[in-house]
Amino acid sequence: MHSTYQLGARHLHVGLRREGAGRFEATTDSGVQQVDAALVDGHTVQLCIGDAVHVAHVVRVGAVAHVWLAGRAYVLEPERATSSSHAVLAPPQIVAPMPGKVLEVLVSPGQQVAEGDGLVILEAMKMEHRITAAAAATVRAVHASGGQMVDGGAVLIELEYAGDD
Repeated sequence: MHSTYQLGARHLHVGLRREGAGRFEATTDSGVQQVDAALVDGHTVQLCIGDAVHVAHVVRVGAVAHVWLAGRAYVLEPERATSSSHAVLAPPQIVAPMPGKVLEVLVSPGQQVAEGDGLVILEAMKMEHRITAAAAATVRAVHASGGQMVDGGAVLIELEYAGDD
């Protein structure tokens, strides 16, 4: 899968090929790397590239990923947001970005969703936050219900993308 992201004024071209559970071959303008990725929690990914271990904190707002890595913040915006181009980067677990109250769950297990479809409406900080799908997927599980109070990072929905093992 190939994606192009806007990173400030720079265009970042990323190719990812899944080689097994948590193992990818990543191709960028600077070359090809073998990457082992492990989801630590709903917002944290541990990346092993060669002998180096990196911890990235990722928060998605729609299709935009906000990434904190090695003391720097990056905002990655897909240039062409097609579900097939970045589904491999979309999180399988949809988590509460902050503590709040689930006002409404908009999906049910087995339901097909498209990129941008609403999944959950969360009330936090006296505002309603509509959490949407970052790519086309099938709802695998729903772990929240209307009226439920949740902590930040709580898993609300699990998605399965085409091509997931």
